[in-house]
Amino acid sequence: MIENVSLCDLKMSKELEEIENEIFTTAWPSETIKQKINNKEFQYWVYKKNDKLVAYLGVQFINDFIEILGIGVIEEYRMNGIAGELMNELLDFFNKSSYLKIILEVRESNDTAKNLYTKLGFNKISKRKNYYKNEDADIYLKEKVYV
Repeated sequence: MIENVSLCDLKMSKELEEIENEIFTTAWPSETIKQKINNKEFQYWVYKKNDKLVAYLGVQFINDFIEILGIGVIEEYRMNGIAGELMNELLDFFNKSSYLKIILEVRESNDTAKNLYTKLGFNKISKRKNYYKNEDADIYLKEKVYV
């Protein structure tokens, strides 16, 4: 079940910090997460299974665009479409918003994520050399199309 975290207490911010550390070994400090969500600078969507937080998607808002800060699913729940569900929540939000584009970076070796982003209409626009420890990042962009 996906929940939108638009107001954040310390318990939720600690859970977000913990899941991010578990998946990526780096995380925003829980106090920063709480403050930025409550100040409307960040927004998170979380996926819970039996009241356990198993996945998240976090974004920040910068002028007219949305930057994906992170999306992750704990290992035992991967390959079940959860990341796609979270991305669809973001895209629904994006399509109803006044934001014009979404940008993200992804490890060059993460073919699963890159395939998902491409399937959802993101285009690879550039590369950041050595963005991660010993690995480049591919930069993807999705823009609103007005007909």
